[in-house]
Amino acid sequence: MPGAANGPDEFRTPPAPTCQSASFPIRRFSLVPFSGHSIPGVLCVPGVLCQPFSHTGSVCFVNNSEGHRVANSTSGTRAAPTRSARIEWLYKPFNRSPYHLPAGRVTPRLTLEKLNTLSAGAFTAYFAGVLEHSPQYAAQVAAGRPYRDAGALAQAFAQAAQGGSEAEQLALIRAHPDLAGKAALAGDLTPESAREQASAGLDRLSAAEYEEFHRLNAAYHDRFGLPFVVCVREHDKASIFAAARERLSHTPEQERRAALHEIGRIARLRVLDLTEVSSPTGATMTVPDPSVPAPGAPAATPVRVRLGDNNYGKADVRLFKVFRDSPRHEIRDVWVRVGMRGEFDAAHEVGDNTDLVATDTVRNTIYALARDRLTGSVEEFGKDLVRHFVQAGPRVGGAYATFTQHLWDRLPVPGQDGGHDHAFARQMPKRTARVEGDGQHFTVESGIDELFILKTTQSGWAGFHRDRFTTLPETTDRILATTVTARWTYREDAPDYDAVWARVYGTLLEVFPDHYSHSMQHTLYRLGEAVLTRCPEIERIHFSFPNRHHIPYDLSRFGLENPGVIFHADAEPYGVIEGWVERE
Repeated sequence: MPGAANGPDEFRTPPAPTCQSASFPIRRFSLVPFSGHSIPGVLCVPGVLCQPFSHTGSVCFVNNSEGHRVANSTSGTRAAPTRSARIEWLYKPFNRSPYHLPAGRVTPRLTLEKLNTLSAGAFTAYFAGVLEHSPQYAAQVAAGRPYRDAGALAQAFAQAAQGGSEAEQLALIRAHPDLAGKAALAGDLTPESAREQASAGLDRLSAAEYEEFHRLNAAYHDRFGLPFVVCVREHDKASIFAAARERLSHTPEQERRAALHEIGRIARLRVLDLTEVSSPTGATMTVPDPSVPAPGAPAATPVRVRLGDNNYGKADVRLFKVFRDSPRHEIRDVWVRVGMRGEFDAAHEVGDNTDLVATDTVRNTIYALARDRLTGSVEEFGKDLVRHFVQAGPRVGGAYATFTQHLWDRLPVPGQDGGHDHAFARQMPKRTARVEGDGQHFTVESGIDELFILKTTQSGWAGFHRDRFTTLPETTDRILATTVTARWTYREDAPDYDAVWARVYGTLLEVFPDHYSHSMQHTLYRLGEAVLTRCPEIERIHFSFPNRHHIPYDLSRFGLENPGVIFHADAEPYGVIEGWVERE
């Protein structure tokens, strides 16, 4: 567009006009150049006619939020209704509030193809405001071109912010203004910061809210020597207050990392503001102004959502280790899953992967650490994994590791006690474990899975409640069969996990047949009571018992009796009985 040169040679932009107004709420308008070229969006005061302005060789129109043309560049006359959101421009009222942007050049959105071919100086000037008062980072990012998409370009800015020395990182953080601070009150915010703080309502604070921000800003400077930096476009006032109070508990190192993370999120949104979206054919796309409803469209209802509990990691890592310290080998056959929890909002909400560890790296780490650290129980190895991932992950607050260990017995050797030195047969059940913690404190749960047990007598099911839908006859002699899944927690921090597991397993095998089972519930309680009696290290134990029904098969139609010897085993449906047995 012809006009005054307010930027690099690659693009020239006209000066912004002004609005004769003060203290009106800001609303979005759109400007449409007569030539039809696309320039980013407008903010203005509704109901107020803007001053006429002119540019050589071009005519611009101002549309209000109802889509009516309210002024043109030379006459100020009204025109027919129209609808567009193809450029943005912020008008500066004569009586300026701190959050109205100063008059200045309009920055056109450029396509990625154009950005990748700008001179280094033009690119740096165009993106100078992405990282607050720090255009040197734009020069670094310029050197990394070409970028495949706007997301990659935004990520480059985030990585540049985090890639400097500690002193450079702190300088970048300190370049940011306090929220609702002196710079805002004096009207000295950068256009980007002014627009962002206004988006969160910081231009409409009550006296009490200003005072609260003043206290939080002062507390931040006292504790960290830094401003509180947060991506305000992703917050409202309440959530900003909450985040500031929470982050005051950080260590200086944690806060430095948190502030840089937020700077990366701010940078991403600013980059997207400056980058034109293209259609698959390469044509510029007109993005409808969200503040202007389409004709006949129902009013949109704002929906507020937030990210809930989440984690990520690697599952079903099949780890097999052979101990070759002597001619008599030992083996571990374990399926491992590792998950991490932490502050991963950016990855989910805006696609910023800066703080994520690749799950492929998680898999590699499990194998690498197992070489020297999987020497004893899987529970102890789980603690090592949790410690590692909490320390290694950029924003990991906690981690967990779960294990399913397949057990192997040595093959027998005729005339030799103890079995074969290096040949094995896989057995049942499976040993399970889960370790969770923050790297210093751990919750450990051990267990047994797929323990198939059955007794052919000394079990019944009688005296139960009956109603009009009951068809099952009572019995005092039946097959009782189940597949035991058990898990337990500990009273002690570091017991001998292997010894406790062996004791629980032995107790289940011994106690299951030693009593008459009136019901599966009766046996569940007896088993739990026995485990807690014999294993003082255990605090409580949970059982899940599917009732694997074995029903006498009716042979009478063949003229044969069935004296309790032929059964059909029903896989499904089946009863399931579950419960905890705990210490008082």
